[in-house]
Amino acid sequence: MPDYPLHHLGEQYAELLAALDRGEALRRALALLAGDSRVAWAAGPGSMQELTIEQLVGDRTGMLRALRVPPGAGLTGKVHRSGQAEWVNDYFSSAEITHTFDRHIAAEGVRRVLAVPLIRDGEPLGVLALGLRREGTFGDREVERVSAVATQAALALSIAERARLTRELAVHEERQRLAADLHDSVGALLFAIGSGMADLAEAGDTDPDLRARLNRLRSQAADATTALRESLRTLRSSPAALALGVALRADCTAFSDRTGIPAELVVLDGDPPELPPSRSDALLAAVREALLNVEKHAHASAVTLSVGCSGGLLTVAVHDDGTGLAPDHESGLGLTKTAEALGRLGGSVRLLCDPDGGTVWRAQLPC
Repeated sequence: MPDYPLHHLGEQYAELLAALDRGEALRRALALLAGDSRVAWAAGPGSMQELTIEQLVGDRTGMLRALRVPPGAGLTGKVHRSGQAEWVNDYFSSAEITHTFDRHIAAEGVRRVLAVPLIRDGEPLGVLALGLRREGTFGDREVERVSAVATQAALALSIAERARLTRELAVHEERQRLAADLHDSVGALLFAIGSGMADLAEAGDTDPDLRARLNRLRSQAADATTALRESLRTLRSSPAALALGVALRADCTAFSDRTGIPAELVVLDGDPPELPPSRSDALLAAVREALLNVEKHAHASAVTLSVGCSGGLLTVAVHDDGTGLAPDHESGLGLTKTAEALGRLGGSVRLLCDPDGGTVWRAQLPC
């Protein structure tokens, strides 16, 4: 290709777009640490205060991919909690870490690990870690190098997050504009059509068959108006609020796909409110655990997931028509864990028998 200035401009533009993507920013940071005897990973905050390994280079087994790291577990979890760089020169004999992931680390042939927190403006963004397959000792030079990469990665993540929020805001503003245009044009047209057909149907000289057809058309116009109103409501939703509703609907779909049991989402009192990521993640994790519990134990033929906000509380309920709770029922570890997570955020969870049959799982969270 000829060496034109516009060609270089296109390459620079592509580089800029890549830098504004969180995943690409992490991949590029890890590429700086890659090597024949090295495996590097980046873990970001997930649900239930866990970390999840988002990006990975140099692995051999795939066991570390998308691995969930509970709070404080392993060197990665410990560094995320402490906010300071730490390393172990003999991973398996170290008394300074939990050995939750010994099997995973051993399968990769890793002997020593160095982990550095990803922090920007005092906000923890995750952990960058480097595992070496050869014996030895981490020196100041290696620690400084990985710390420098982590600093640049944290800056890139911060920029990528701001870019994402800017894109969401631009999309939201465009949705608002489209909603206003549709309301003023299509909405007004449907109203005029419905009113005109009503006038014709009520005219005294109209024959019965024509009046019936006009009434049907008027009903169809009313249905179209209702569908338009729902579309406008969706268009006006804020990105975060829309994301929560979309996630809950996706959970219903995934549940039905897995089990063959129909699951319906019912949104009460308008769209779900906008929640901080920590609250929405905890809530979604709790809902998924409740649906999993229905799948395992309820023997249900239908499930309804409802969400609504009233009195400063967001209420989400999973209602099934199954066999109900046994008299000696005890909540399992998963339900207990999600209840504790919501409790730490000021929320609560109740599990009730429905007098008409089935079980109701209900979670409430301040909104």
